[in-house]
Amino acid sequence: MGINAGRLRHKVTICRYIEADDGLGGTVNKLAPLRTVYAEMRPTRGREYLEYFKEQHELTYKCTMRYQKDLRETDVLMFKGRQFLIASNINVLEIGYYQEVICTERREKSRQEAE
Repeated sequence: MGINAGRLRHKVTICRYIEADDGLGGTVNKLAPLRTVYAEMRPTRGREYLEYFKEQHELTYKCTMRYQKDLRETDVLMFKGRQFLIASNINVLEIGYYQEVICTERREKSRQEAE
């Protein structure tokens, strides 16, 4: 039981939306880094589909990391300058040792117009 520490070779930053002052008396939601952890990022599948005349690309990743008690599904993972939205957070074996986070990276590619 356990996880091989050599697998956790990628630095992933956990970011959270916070309310910040916009300078005009209002508030805006900003993405702020919470902490950096070591994890394993592994792509699982890709999907392509059309949405309103645009070709969309969505990649699904499985991120394995040590258990983070306060990780929310509204948080965002940053890895190599890319943002990954959390789809599900699984506490493996329910023992609080490590967790698997299923997240998606959406890549948009605009289609060229016909001449």
